[in-house]
Amino acid sequence: MDREKELVFDYRTAKEVYTEASKAEKEAKARILSIEEELITLMIDKSIERTAKYEGIGFVTLNKPKVRASCSEDNKYELFEYLKEIEREDMIKTSVHPGTLSTFIKEILAEGKEPPKFVNYYLQNNLTLTKK
Repeated sequence: MDREKELVFDYRTAKEVYTEASKAEKEAKARILSIEEELITLMIDKSIERTAKYEGIGFVTLNKPKVRASCSEDNKYELFEYLKEIEREDMIKTSVHPGTLSTFIKEILAEGKEPPKFVNYYLQNNLTLTKK
């Protein structure tokens, strides 16, 4: 085989391996998310923050939900005015970074206050697996 043909063959083989690995990764991720969702629901229904410890497997802890907040471009001006009103203009750059906005909304919720209507947010549950 000449070098060009070898490279084309190697390239094709590598692409096929990559495609299969990507497909397997997507399937594995979907399975993890499905199991995670079911486990979170079970733990919430049982009102537990931690599963039992299983020998050779470990246990799972239900963490406090992460806050994910965003503000549409249409409401950007309202958000800026609101932040200025409560003296939090330090959060404003050209826009408000989603991570900064999420942290801010988390603080508002922790204080028992209602976030502004023009900010969208949701709570994302997550787990920690401890292998012991």
